[in-house]
Amino acid sequence: MYLSVNWLKSWLKLPSDLSAQDLAHQLTMSTVEVEEVLDQSASLAGVVVGKIKELAEHPDADRLQVCQVDLGSSVEQIVCGGTNLSKGMLVAVATVGSQVKWHGEGELVTLEKVKIRGIESNGMIAASSEIGLNNLFPAKSEKEILDLSSFNLKVGQNLSQALQLNDFVIDIDNKSINHRPDLWGQYGLAREVAAIYRLKLKEYQVSELKIKEEEKLKVTVKDKDKCFRYLGLVIKNVKIAPSPWWLKVRLEAVGLRPINNIVDVTNYVMYELGQPMHAFDAKMIEGQEIQVLSAKKGEKFVTLDGVKRRLNENSLMISDGKKYVALAGIMGGQNSEISLETENIILESANFQASNIRRTSTALGLRSESSSRFEKSLDPEIAELAIKKAAELILALNEEAYVASRLVDVNNSPFSEITLSVPEDLINKRFGVVIPTKEIKDILGRLQFKVTYKNKIFEIKVPSFRATKDISIPEDIVEEVARIYGYDNIQASLPEAKIQTPQIDLAHTTTKDLRYWLSLAQEYTEVYNYPFTNVSWAEKLGLNLTEHIKVKNTISADQAYLNLSLLPNLLAKAEENFRFFDEIRIFELERVFDKNKKGVYHVDPAKKKYLPAQDKQISGVKVTVKDEQVAFLEVKGLLESLGEYLGLNFILEKTTNNFSKLVYNIKEQDVILGQFGLLKESLFDSGPTKVQVAWWQLNFSSLVKYINQNTSYQSLAKFPSVNRDLAILVGKNVLWEDLVKEIVKVSPLLINVEPFDVFMGKGVPENKKSIAFHLEFRSPEKTLESEDVEQLIKKILDILNKKFQAQIR
Repeated sequence: MYLSVNWLKSWLKLPSDLSAQDLAHQLTMSTVEVEEVLDQSASLAGVVVGKIKELAEHPDADRLQVCQVDLGSSVEQIVCGGTNLSKGMLVAVATVGSQVKWHGEGELVTLEKVKIRGIESNGMIAASSEIGLNNLFPAKSEKEILDLSSFNLKVGQNLSQALQLNDFVIDIDNKSINHRPDLWGQYGLAREVAAIYRLKLKEYQVSELKIKEEEKLKVTVKDKDKCFRYLGLVIKNVKIAPSPWWLKVRLEAVGLRPINNIVDVTNYVMYELGQPMHAFDAKMIEGQEIQVLSAKKGEKFVTLDGVKRRLNENSLMISDGKKYVALAGIMGGQNSEISLETENIILESANFQASNIRRTSTALGLRSESSSRFEKSLDPEIAELAIKKAAELILALNEEAYVASRLVDVNNSPFSEITLSVPEDLINKRFGVVIPTKEIKDILGRLQFKVTYKNKIFEIKVPSFRATKDISIPEDIVEEVARIYGYDNIQASLPEAKIQTPQIDLAHTTTKDLRYWLSLAQEYTEVYNYPFTNVSWAEKLGLNLTEHIKVKNTISADQAYLNLSLLPNLLAKAEENFRFFDEIRIFELERVFDKNKKGVYHVDPAKKKYLPAQDKQISGVKVTVKDEQVAFLEVKGLLESLGEYLGLNFILEKTTNNFSKLVYNIKEQDVILGQFGLLKESLFDSGPTKVQVAWWQLNFSSLVKYINQNTSYQSLAKFPSVNRDLAILVGKNVLWEDLVKEIVKVSPLLINVEPFDVFMGKGVPENKKSIAFHLEFRSPEKTLESEDVEQLIKKILDILNKKFQAQIR
């Protein structure tokens, strides 16, 4: 969308010191987003009005002429190949140093003094396309020079000033005005500028129509849901001709190509008021009748661009009862367009449903200046103003023309008057600054809201041009006041904030920590399974399926029950993938579902019915070809390390179940948190390879409750430790943890006992086993001597011998 500063001056007296750049900045800060400011005269810098004084043939080129051109301050010799040159002709001369496009194509080039076939040439006598004026002066041929003889111009005058092409044009980003249908015309933007700068805005003037009711124009709106208003009238005795220069200049400023006086007027009014219009050749409208109706699916229509388009049932059409003559709100038809033979016209100004225009233009792949405005939800009230203005201009440009019918107006507008009650406190609180009441009333008044104030509440009547989609709730008024008052007027200050120690979600952090620890430190791979239990493995493990929650709308029999344990799915995955790996270590941390326990989420307002418990469980499986003892000790070591990592002191207690050959409970403070063990070989299909399957599972939701967050620290030891290894022979049924319990009782100087080897075989008596321990001794008061340590080891051996008949190896 282009805003012409010169056009603005039709209704506003802008401050003399206000530059176009400053205006653009202020518009960006309060209303729209400006892309750039275009100086219309910049492209004509160095281009002046010249007059050809003498013409002579080039001595060495048949198609070139040597011209003596009067530039006011000097007479310059210029070689030119134009076909329409004549003595006394006024031309556009691009002087040395100016920039042009050769033959209107390619990049700009800077002119220099040159010799053309041996003759010096100082500048260029330009064609319209070479200086960017081909829209205003369309050439009949490539070699036609721009002829300015019809203008009363002063020789030597800068061309931009002579032709009034000295406007500043502000390029507005269309996306920033999608919500503002009132800003799609010059007058709507002038209203905004007036409000920003506290300027007086001239009322938009239109003359009352003088009517000779010779024709009876009939308008029928059959689809009232899609056509909110339709106005039409007949104008006779028009003469199709080029538009006057002032009108061409206005259209050029906003990027439109002048066509003829009728089409240009409709475009002019569209850009001035934001209301699209259309003119039909009256002789092409049968019976002087207009119908507005929806098309039938599959019908075809040729639009002004010559394209035959397939319509759908949502396409709103303008018809004369016999044929379609326009695609409503988007583009006219080729069968009713204005031509040089047109004498009578039917002028249309309408208002259509925004969503329908958008859908139709998208479906047909056809967007136009008209559709881009209608799809923003225009004010139906502007349609009447626009048709009266267009009629006024057409009559002014055609002395013999007259309005030959009454103004037909079919009004089905769905929009009603909007009045909002807005507390003053709401404006100030939302904006963050206390604005004086008088200032608020003044701002709203400048924006043409009608305001009354009583009991600290503003009663605001929204003008029709803001009531179609833009202003509908009190918060919209807050925004209006804030943007005009100026966001820059908010003094920068840091918000007041109370800093509190964040609550730590222990379950969340522990989940993340465990995943990292198992994956990185223990080389386990995390797996993600569906929450449905593997029925085959559940039965192998002796789990009772009736204790599981059954899914009502099950996809398959394999997914009929929710997990009560993660082990069935983990074992199934391990069995499925073992053929690809020498060893498998996998774990999963996910919820299980226990219908026999009440969960924390209720399903009724009375909180009497609850979902089943959904505790989280962490489970793991390790498949290895190592022997049974090593497999067991490795998973036992994993769990001891896990307890140490979490600051827990797991107690392992032997128990039994029906699917393991060896199983232990994992306890903390006499509470069973889980189990681990070795799976019976017969349950796991490993093919010809003999494997050991170690498993473990912990109730993660319960485990978290026992994690000690109160980390304590102690100073580094002042004295060094003394380390000894001790290997003993004991009965094969003696448990190493029983040995440790007795060893640690010996002395407080023994600060760590760690078993590191168990061996049965060659060199060890039958029914015996060898167990080796790392022992660490340290005194807080002195450096221990060898004799001190030897005495403690002798004491340990005596106790173990007495209790377990242990012998040193």
